[in-house]
Amino acid sequence: MPESKKPANEADSERNVDQIRDILFGGQMRDYERRFQEMGQRLEAEMGRLRESQDKRMAQIDKRVDEQFEKLSRQLRQEIADRNEAVDDLESRLQQSARTARTEINKAMDGLSGELGAVDERLREALAELGAAVDERASEAAASLSRTSTELRAEKLGREDLSALLTELALRLKGDFDLPSN
Repeated sequence: MPESKKPANEADSERNVDQIRDILFGGQMRDYERRFQEMGQRLEAEMGRLRESQDKRMAQIDKRVDEQFEKLSRQLRQEIADRNEAVDDLESRLQQSARTARTEINKAMDGLSGELGAVDERLREALAELGAAVDERASEAAASLSRTSTELRAEKLGREDLSALLTELALRLKGDFDLPSN
């Protein structure tokens, strides 16, 4: 049993040490605990105040961001509307220009078609005159050829005459042909 008394003695001695400690440091410990509590309360209050301040600042930032976002959205919508209007205006001007150009081209083509018809008519007339002149010249050439052919036939030598002439020439060259003397 002496062993069981020993732990009890230790427990008593620990309690005694705690009481001595409480006597020596108790006031300071309670003061420290009170100060720690006050400091904790001040820290919690300061943290609450900082949290509120941070929440206010975040709300202001959110509000500014929302305002800026809305402003940019309005500007973007206005810019899109302006661009669409400019594109529509440009498209209508291009269509009008295309219609005007088409009208001018058609007028120019009609004018050129008329001029081409007139030129074609003049060329046909000139071609007809040229054809008539060629026909006339061909007729004249045919008549001239016919006259020349008739003259050549009248003046040409016959085969027999040519053969007699060549025979006579050959005999003269040979010296066998004597010319009658007069």
